[in-house]
Amino acid sequence: METMPPVVARSPLSAVADLPQYELDLAPTIGVLTRRAQRDADRDRARILETAREVFAVYGLDVTLDDIARFGGLSVRTVRRAFPTRELLVETLFDQALTDLASAAEEAAEHPDPLLGFLGFLSESAQVQERNSGLRMLLQGESTAPRAVETARTRLLPGLTRLVERARESGVVPAEMQPTDLPALQFVLGNMTEYAENVEPELWQRYLAILLDGLQTTAAGCGLDALPGGRLALD
Repeated sequence: METMPPVVARSPLSAVADLPQYELDLAPTIGVLTRRAQRDADRDRARILETAREVFAVYGLDVTLDDIARFGGLSVRTVRRAFPTRELLVETLFDQALTDLASAAEEAAEHPDPLLGFLGFLSESAQVQERNSGLRMLLQGESTAPRAVETARTRLLPGLTRLVERARESGVVPAEMQPTDLPALQFVLGNMTEYAENVEPELWQRYLAILLDGLQTTAAGCGLDALPGGRLALD
């Protein structure tokens, strides 16, 4: 009869809780990945803003996020991840431009010569609108971003109010002129820059002189025989 091999008693397997614990610290790796993703996001955001600044300045605010993506060589998904709506992009992009324009109005109101301050602001505003079609449309309310339009009005009104009040007190403009009249003058000059940009880009200077003459600013020294800018031919 064949003998069975002896049964060897084995110690029971250690419970999982009794096994040595090995901790895998993923924090450094996660931190590196997070910082890398943030750098990529910041780089994409800067590229989107730079592209949008150039495109809006040339083509105005009618361009879409898809247009921005195409001009910038980016995917639409990347653009929409950074700026889910075009309105948000417009608000973000023009925030600094509005701040600069508001500061220009404040500085003009403090100019030692009220006439030069008033003239200087209108001139600077017209030049800014000449260079930037998007900002011109925003200032004229021609935007599908109503919050950005309202921000423009709110940001600019205090400086414009002080500028007009000082000009009135100094006799530079008619006593009946109101702060809300100044955006209307900007509107006239802004439209003139758009109308004549391909014919006589500086034609707005001529109409600025006419406006000032009409406002009885005799100290401007701009008579009808000495208007800056060329004449616009009817043909």
